[in-house]
Amino acid sequence: MNLDNIKASLERNNNITKEIKDNIFELVVIFNHNFPNVNLDGLMNRLSTLKIARSSRFISDDVSRYDIKENTLYLNIYQMKKNYDMRHIFMFELLNIITCNGKCVGFASSDIFNALNRGYTEIMANFLVGNNGEELVFPKEAIMANMISIIVGDDNMKQCYFNNSAELLLSYLEKAGVDL
Repeated sequence: MNLDNIKASLERNNNITKEIKDNIFELVVIFNHNFPNVNLDGLMNRLSTLKIARSSRFISDDVSRYDIKENTLYLNIYQMKKNYDMRHIFMFELLNIITCNGKCVGFASSDIFNALNRGYTEIMANFLVGNNGEELVFPKEAIMANMISIIVGDDNMKQCYFNNSAELLLSYLEKAGVDL
């Protein structure tokens, strides 16, 4: 997999504008530079059909949400009026798309891992592009994920995240002496 394939996949997508395609590709390049060993085949496949749609505060109060089944990124226009860093938001959602295995994103293989996954995705997005907004998306979840990352080790946490393995994460926690 190379970045040319990702770019070609984006170019085939008729659902999003050139400006958004360029922004997404820029974020993919940043990600790939920092994590060159992460497989991007799934991302390439999803980018060719990705849709971006509006959401409302009556559907979800989150500023953004990636729907795995529809391959759609929903942006909450009401929430976007707040002082969020949209580059950070897009990187957050790009990480969800990168880690999507068709059933879950990151290690959110069951509902009990959703908050941890959001927090770790927040940390990863912040690491990759920072956050110049006044609003944090998931600050409490990021604190929790950071504490767990310290316990199991950053490399182990990344391994679990990029391989969709909540089971491996649980085993690392057990090895660290966390009573589950």
